[in-house]
Amino acid sequence: MNICVVTGANSGMGMVTIQELLERGDRVIATVRSQKKATLLIQLLREHAVSDANLEVEIVQLDQLDSVRRFADVLFDRIGRIDRLILNAGIMVPPYHVTKDGFESQFQVNYLSHFYLIERLLPLIEQGHDPRVISISSLAGEGGMIRTDIELEAIAHVRKEQYNPMKSYRESKLLQMVHMRELAEQYGTLATFVSVHPGIVNTDLFYRGKYGKVLKTVLKPVAQVGYWTGKLYTPEYGAKTALYLATTDDVIDNGGYYADSAPRLSNPVVEDEAYRQQARALSKRWVGLD
Repeated sequence: MNICVVTGANSGMGMVTIQELLERGDRVIATVRSQKKATLLIQLLREHAVSDANLEVEIVQLDQLDSVRRFADVLFDRIGRIDRLILNAGIMVPPYHVTKDGFESQFQVNYLSHFYLIERLLPLIEQGHDPRVISISSLAGEGGMIRTDIELEAIAHVRKEQYNPMKSYRESKLLQMVHMRELAEQYGTLATFVSVHPGIVNTDLFYRGKYGKVLKTVLKPVAQVGYWTGKLYTPEYGAKTALYLATTDDVIDNGGYYADSAPRLSNPVVEDEAYRQQARALSKRWVGLD
Protein backbone atom coordinates (compact mmCIF):
# COMPACT_ATOMS: atom_id res chain seq x y z
CA MET A 1 0.00 0.00 0.00
CA ASN A 2 1.38 3.36 -1.04
CA ILE A 3 0.79 6.46 1.07
CA CYS A 4 -0.36 9.15 -1.35
CA VAL A 5 -0.98 12.86 -0.80
CA VAL A 6 -3.08 14.64 -3.43
CA THR A 7 -3.92 18.35 -3.47
CA GLY A 8 -7.09 19.67 -5.07
CA ALA A 9 -8.99 16.41 -4.91
CA ASN A 10 -12.67 17.29 -4.77
CA SER A 11 -13.43 17.43 -8.51
CA GLY A 12 -12.03 17.01 -12.01
CA MET A 13 -8.66 15.31 -12.38
CA GLY A 14 -8.04 15.30 -8.63
CA MET A 15 -11.23 13.34 -8.05
CA VAL A 16 -10.32 10.85 -10.79
CA THR A 17 -6.82 10.49 -9.35
CA ILE A 18 -7.85 9.68 -5.80
CA GLN A 19 -10.58 7.34 -7.02
CA GLU A 20 -8.00 5.34 -8.99
CA LEU A 21 -5.52 5.29 -6.11
CA LEU A 22 -8.19 4.16 -3.63
CA GLU A 23 -9.31 1.41 -5.99
CA ARG A 24 -5.69 0.23 -6.12
CA GLY A 25 -5.74 -0.11 -2.34
CA ASP A 26 -3.55 2.89 -1.56
CA ARG A 27 -3.95 5.13 1.47
CA VAL A 28 -4.84 8.64 0.27
CA ILE A 29 -4.65 11.94 2.11
CA ALA A 30 -6.50 14.49 0.00
CA THR A 31 -6.80 18.25 0.34
CA VAL A 32 -9.82 20.38 -0.42
CA ARG A 33 -10.62 24.04 0.21
CA SER A 34 -13.62 23.74 2.54
CA GLN A 35 -15.65 21.37 4.66
CA LYS A 36 -18.45 21.60 2.11
CA LYS A 37 -16.12 20.29 -0.59
CA ALA A 38 -14.88 17.55 1.74
CA THR A 39 -18.46 16.36 2.28
CA LEU A 40 -19.15 16.50 -1.45
CA LEU A 41 -16.03 14.46 -2.16
CA ILE A 42 -17.16 11.65 0.13
CA GLN A 43 -20.62 11.70 -1.44
CA LEU A 44 -19.21 11.48 -4.97
CA LEU A 45 -16.96 8.57 -4.07
CA ARG A 46 -19.89 6.67 -2.59
CA GLU A 47 -21.97 7.38 -5.69
CA HIS A 48 -19.18 5.75 -7.70
CA ALA A 49 -19.11 2.80 -5.28
CA VAL A 50 -15.55 3.64 -4.19
CA SER A 51 -14.70 2.86 -0.58
CA ASP A 52 -13.42 5.80 1.43
CA ALA A 53 -11.99 3.57 4.16
CA ASN A 54 -8.41 4.49 3.20
CA LEU A 55 -9.18 8.17 2.56
CA GLU A 56 -8.41 11.10 4.84
CA VAL A 57 -9.50 14.60 3.84
CA GLU A 58 -7.83 17.77 5.07
CA ILE A 59 -8.91 21.39 4.59
CA VAL A 60 -6.02 23.37 3.09
CA GLN A 61 -6.10 26.91 1.75
CA LEU A 62 -3.27 27.23 -0.74
CA ASP A 63 -3.58 31.02 -0.70
CA GLN A 64 -2.47 30.96 2.94
CA LEU A 65 1.02 29.78 3.85
CA ASP A 66 -0.11 29.22 7.45
CA SER A 67 -2.65 26.68 6.20
CA VAL A 68 0.04 24.85 4.23
CA ARG A 69 2.29 24.88 7.30
CA ARG A 70 -0.45 23.37 9.46
CA PHE A 71 -1.10 20.66 6.89
CA ALA A 72 2.58 19.74 6.76
CA ASP A 73 2.62 19.51 10.56
CA VAL A 74 -0.41 17.20 10.45
CA LEU A 75 1.37 14.90 8.02
CA PHE A 76 4.50 14.74 10.17
CA ASP A 77 2.32 13.80 13.15
CA ARG A 78 0.30 11.20 11.25
CA ILE A 79 2.56 9.40 8.81
CA GLY A 80 6.19 8.34 8.60
CA ARG A 81 6.62 8.50 4.85
CA ILE A 82 5.11 9.74 1.58
CA ASP A 83 5.28 7.47 -1.45
CA ARG A 84 3.40 9.68 -3.90
CA LEU A 85 2.82 13.43 -3.70
CA ILE A 86 0.56 14.65 -6.52
CA LEU A 87 0.19 18.42 -6.78
CA ASN A 88 -3.06 18.83 -8.64
CA ALA A 89 -4.68 21.94 -7.15
CA GLY A 90 -4.56 25.19 -9.06
CA ILE A 91 -6.33 28.27 -10.35
CA MET A 92 -6.32 29.85 -13.79
CA VAL A 93 -6.62 33.50 -14.93
CA PRO A 94 -8.57 34.83 -11.92
CA PRO A 95 -9.22 38.54 -11.39
CA TYR A 96 -6.32 40.35 -9.74
CA HIS A 97 -5.95 39.40 -6.11
CA VAL A 98 -3.13 39.65 -3.58
CA THR A 99 -3.11 37.02 -0.85
CA LYS A 100 -2.71 37.90 2.80
CA ASP A 101 0.90 36.72 2.43
CA GLY A 102 1.43 39.46 -0.16
CA PHE A 103 1.66 37.46 -3.40
CA GLU A 104 -0.38 37.46 -6.60
CA SER A 105 -2.88 34.65 -6.15
CA GLN A 106 -1.88 32.43 -9.10
CA PHE A 107 1.77 32.68 -8.14
CA GLN A 108 0.99 31.53 -4.62
CA VAL A 109 -1.69 28.90 -5.24
CA ASN A 110 -0.12 27.25 -8.29
CA TYR A 111 3.53 27.57 -7.39
CA LEU A 112 4.67 29.01 -4.06
CA SER A 113 2.40 27.07 -1.70
CA HIS A 114 3.15 23.83 -3.50
CA PHE A 115 6.85 24.74 -3.41
CA TYR A 116 6.54 25.22 0.35
CA LEU A 117 4.66 21.96 0.82
CA ILE A 118 7.22 19.91 -1.09
CA GLU A 119 10.19 21.49 0.65
CA ARG A 120 8.65 20.96 4.09
CA LEU A 121 7.80 17.35 3.28
CA LEU A 122 11.17 16.32 1.84
CA PRO A 123 12.09 14.30 4.98
CA LEU A 124 8.87 12.25 4.58
CA ILE A 125 9.36 11.92 0.83
CA GLU A 126 12.89 10.63 1.34
CA GLN A 127 11.47 7.86 3.56
CA GLY A 128 8.98 6.76 0.90
CA HIS A 129 8.91 3.56 -1.12
CA ASP A 130 10.18 4.60 -4.57
CA PRO A 131 8.90 8.12 -3.77
CA ARG A 132 7.58 10.28 -6.59
CA VAL A 133 6.47 13.92 -6.67
CA ILE A 134 4.21 14.74 -9.60
CA SER A 135 3.40 18.38 -10.32
CA ILE A 136 0.47 19.15 -12.64
CA SER A 137 1.85 21.95 -14.76
CA SER A 138 0.54 23.04 -18.18
CA LEU A 139 1.33 23.57 -21.81
CA ALA A 140 1.13 27.26 -20.90
CA GLY A 141 4.37 26.89 -18.94
CA GLU A 142 6.22 26.05 -22.14
CA GLY A 143 5.78 29.71 -23.10
CA GLY A 144 6.95 31.16 -19.78
CA MET A 145 9.84 33.59 -20.02
CA ILE A 146 11.05 34.61 -16.55
CA ARG A 147 14.67 33.68 -16.00
CA THR A 148 16.08 36.14 -13.45
CA ASP A 149 15.34 36.77 -9.80
CA ILE A 150 14.25 40.30 -10.72
CA GLU A 151 11.60 38.94 -13.09
CA LEU A 152 10.55 36.41 -10.46
CA GLU A 153 10.08 39.20 -7.94
CA ALA A 154 8.04 41.19 -10.46
CA ILE A 155 5.64 38.33 -11.21
CA ALA A 156 5.24 37.40 -7.53
CA HIS A 157 4.35 40.97 -6.51
CA VAL A 158 2.88 42.29 -9.75
CA ARG A 159 0.86 45.50 -9.38
CA LYS A 160 -2.75 45.62 -10.46
CA GLU A 161 -2.11 47.97 -13.38
CA GLN A 162 0.54 45.58 -14.72
CA TYR A 163 -1.39 42.35 -14.11
CA ASN A 164 -1.91 40.10 -17.11
CA PRO A 165 -3.82 37.04 -15.88
CA MET A 166 -2.61 34.71 -18.63
CA LYS A 167 1.01 35.80 -18.19
CA SER A 168 0.85 35.20 -14.45
CA TYR A 169 -0.70 31.77 -15.03
CA ARG A 170 1.94 30.89 -17.63
CA GLU A 171 4.83 31.89 -15.38
CA SER A 172 3.42 30.05 -12.36
CA LYS A 173 3.32 26.89 -14.46
CA LEU A 174 6.85 27.40 -15.71
CA LEU A 175 8.02 27.74 -12.12
CA GLN A 176 6.50 24.37 -11.28
CA MET A 177 8.67 22.82 -14.00
CA VAL A 178 11.73 24.71 -12.79
CA HIS A 179 11.23 23.49 -9.22
CA MET A 180 10.77 19.86 -10.22
CA ARG A 181 13.93 19.94 -12.29
CA GLU A 182 15.98 21.56 -9.53
CA LEU A 183 14.78 19.05 -6.93
CA ALA A 184 15.67 16.22 -9.31
CA GLU A 185 19.17 17.65 -9.58
CA GLN A 186 19.53 17.97 -5.80
CA TYR A 187 17.65 14.88 -4.56
CA GLY A 188 17.36 12.66 -7.63
CA THR A 189 19.04 9.72 -5.93
CA LEU A 190 16.36 9.77 -3.21
CA ALA A 191 13.13 10.50 -5.10
CA THR A 192 11.65 11.18 -8.54
CA PHE A 193 10.34 14.65 -9.41
CA VAL A 194 8.34 15.24 -12.61
CA SER A 195 5.95 17.80 -14.07
CA VAL A 196 2.98 17.05 -16.30
CA HIS A 197 0.93 18.69 -19.02
CA PRO A 198 -2.44 16.90 -18.68
CA GLY A 199 -3.88 18.28 -21.92
CA ILE A 200 -6.65 20.82 -22.32
CA VAL A 201 -9.08 19.30 -19.86
CA ASN A 202 -12.71 20.24 -19.37
CA THR A 203 -12.79 20.88 -15.62
CA ASP A 204 -14.09 23.59 -13.29
CA LEU A 205 -10.69 25.28 -13.62
CA PHE A 206 -11.90 26.88 -16.84
CA TYR A 207 -15.06 28.26 -15.33
CA ARG A 208 -13.75 29.82 -12.11
CA GLY A 209 -11.38 32.37 -13.63
CA LYS A 210 -11.74 35.85 -15.06
CA TYR A 211 -13.24 34.54 -18.30
CA GLY A 212 -15.30 31.81 -16.63
CA LYS A 213 -18.73 33.04 -17.72
CA VAL A 214 -17.63 33.39 -21.32
CA LEU A 215 -16.04 29.93 -21.36
CA LYS A 216 -19.10 28.39 -19.74
CA THR A 217 -21.24 29.86 -22.50
CA VAL A 218 -18.88 28.96 -25.35
CA LEU A 219 -17.08 25.80 -24.25
CA LYS A 220 -19.56 23.72 -22.29
CA PRO A 221 -22.11 23.34 -25.10
CA VAL A 222 -19.46 22.10 -27.56
CA ALA A 223 -17.42 20.00 -25.13
CA GLN A 224 -18.53 16.73 -26.72
CA VAL A 225 -17.29 17.92 -30.09
CA GLY A 226 -13.95 18.72 -28.46
CA TYR A 227 -13.76 15.18 -27.08
CA TRP A 228 -14.49 13.67 -30.49
CA THR A 229 -11.85 15.77 -32.24
CA GLY A 230 -9.18 15.32 -29.57
CA LYS A 231 -8.99 19.06 -28.89
CA LEU A 232 -10.47 18.73 -25.40
CA TYR A 233 -9.99 16.01 -22.81
CA THR A 234 -12.24 14.59 -20.14
CA PRO A 235 -10.93 14.64 -16.54
CA GLU A 236 -10.46 10.87 -16.83
CA TYR A 237 -8.13 11.32 -19.79
CA GLY A 238 -6.44 14.33 -18.24
CA ALA A 239 -5.51 12.33 -15.14
CA LYS A 240 -3.93 9.50 -17.15
CA THR A 241 -0.38 10.84 -17.32
CA ALA A 242 -0.12 11.62 -13.61
CA LEU A 243 -1.56 8.20 -12.77
CA TYR A 244 0.85 6.55 -15.18
CA LEU A 245 3.77 8.28 -13.46
CA ALA A 246 2.41 7.35 -10.04
CA THR A 247 1.98 3.67 -10.85
CA THR A 248 4.33 2.63 -13.66
CA ASP A 249 7.32 0.34 -13.31
CA ASP A 250 8.88 1.98 -16.38
CA VAL A 251 11.99 4.13 -16.01
CA ILE A 252 10.95 7.76 -15.43
CA ASP A 253 12.98 10.73 -16.62
CA ASN A 254 13.77 12.34 -13.27
CA GLY A 255 13.19 16.09 -13.53
CA GLY A 256 11.40 15.56 -16.81
CA TYR A 257 8.20 16.97 -18.24
CA TYR A 258 5.51 14.57 -19.47
CA ALA A 259 2.39 14.65 -21.64
CA ASP A 260 0.31 11.74 -22.92
CA SER A 261 2.35 9.45 -20.64
CA ALA A 262 5.59 10.21 -22.50
CA PRO A 263 8.45 12.69 -22.10
CA ARG A 264 7.89 16.06 -23.77
CA LEU A 265 10.34 18.84 -24.57
CA SER A 266 10.26 21.38 -21.76
CA ASN A 267 10.82 25.13 -21.65
CA PRO A 268 14.52 26.02 -22.22
CA VAL A 269 14.41 28.09 -19.03
CA VAL A 270 14.31 24.79 -17.11
CA GLU A 271 17.84 24.06 -18.34
CA ASP A 272 19.23 27.25 -16.76
CA GLU A 273 20.95 25.91 -13.64
CA ALA A 274 21.81 29.34 -12.25
CA TYR A 275 18.21 30.50 -12.52
CA ARG A 276 16.85 27.30 -11.01
CA GLN A 277 19.06 27.85 -7.99
CA GLN A 278 18.13 31.54 -7.77
CA ALA A 279 14.43 30.70 -7.94
CA ARG A 280 14.67 28.07 -5.23
CA ALA A 281 16.69 30.29 -2.91
CA LEU A 282 14.34 33.25 -3.30
CA SER A 283 11.25 31.07 -2.89
CA LYS A 284 12.69 29.50 0.26
CA ARG A 285 13.22 32.97 1.67
CA TRP A 286 9.63 33.96 0.89
CA VAL A 287 8.21 30.95 2.74
CA GLY A 288 10.62 31.21 5.65
CA LEU A 289 12.77 28.17 4.91
CA ASP A 290 16.07 29.95 4.36
